[in-house]
Formats: sequence, C-alpha cells, structure tokens
Amino acid sequence: MMSESGGEAIRVVVVDDDDLVRENIRTYLAGAPDIEIVGTGATGFEATRLAGDLAPDILMMDIRMPVMDGISAAEQIRQLYPAVKVVLLTTFDDDDAMLAGLHAGVSGFLLKSTSPEDLVHGLRQVMDGGTVVSPGPTARLVRDYLVSPQPTERIEIEFSMREQEVLDLLCQAYTNQEIAERLFVRESTVKSHVSSIMTKLGVSSRLKVVVRAHELGLVRH
Repeated sequence: MMSESGGEAIRVVVVDDDDLVRENIRTYLAGAPDIEIVGTGATGFEATRLAGDLAPDILMMDIRMPVMDGISAAEQIRQLYPAVKVVLLTTFDDDDAMLAGLHAGVSGFLLKSTSPEDLVHGLRQVMDGGTVVSPGPTARLVRDYLVSPQPTERIEIEFSMREQEVLDLLCQAYTNQEIAERLFVRESTVKSHVSSIMTKLGVSSRLKVVVRAHELGLVRH
C-alpha cells in the first residue's frame, strides 16, 4: 500500500494479549500516513505465523504473552524471517528480558506508555535501519552495557578507517541515512560497511553491534 506521500507505507503487525493495548496502538498509528497495520495477534505463536503469512516490515509484540512469550517468538522470527524487524513492548524495565531480546536480534524496546509521537518516530527510525529504546530501559542499558569504563573482553578486530567511523556513529544511535550524510557517502555504502562490521563482530543486528563494540572497547570517544 502506498502512503499519502507516495512512498511505500511501513507495514506493521501488532501482537499483544491485551485487547486494549492493541487497540490503543492502532489508534496511535492511525494518524501516521506512512504506517499501515496489516495484522494483529495475541500470542507469540500467532506472531511467528503472522510474520510468515504477512511479511511485515516491523512486528511489534509484548514480551510477556501466553502460549509463547515475545523473546521466544523473536528468536524464531529472526531465524525464519530475517527481513522482519522486531520491536518488543513492555510495561516495565527488565534487564534480563532486554538482554535476551538483544541475543534474539530485536531492533528495539518500547514501553507501552510511550507517547503516540515517540511510537511513530520509533517505527520510522527502525524502518530506516536504526534502533529504538524507550528512555527508561535506555538508562539502565547504557549504564550497564554501553558505557562501562572497562571493556569486559580484549579481542583484536581490524576495521578499516571508514568502518571505524561508521561504527563510532552507529554507537551514537545515528541511522544509516544520517551516517551517510555526515560521511558524505551513499546510504548503500553505509549499509555495506554495517554489514561488514556485523560479520566481523559475529552479530546479527545493529543493537547487538553497539553492545558488542562497547564490551570489546572498540568505540572511540
């Protein structure tokens, strides 16, 4: 489906076992001309099925759900349908769940109390190749995993000068487009560098690149 601006709309699936949450999100996104909800579900099992049946751009789902929780569903979806970006929804800060989500390869975490404006902005950011984390979880994630004064490991990984520049900006939460503008290169070139960085770090998502790079002390400040 085309958005009102003429481009392809961001196709979103929302999965939460709370009917009210699903309806609230539908209402929040209804005013965004470039976002279309193409399906909804109530369990992790349904999330996996919808990811395969509808091939959405982004699948938003609750971490805590019956039948199959959001973490387990995210792992399956990222393995079976790697083109589908996953954003996890939660009502509280949960370090263990966030770490599990990182290992599952999700593109972000949003509190269910996120404002409509921030929700729309977050989905656009994820669609552009970025990550999104609500302020509450961000503070704890940054404190515990991203700005630790001492790297937890010492491993030598060789990056080209350009890859290092991309990595540094990636760790500052810049999107591919923003990195391209700052480095005066094409966005496709940035995507190629990001892919190379992921391969060298042995990770499968931008969010995990950030965590892993800080763990290894690879980020220049």
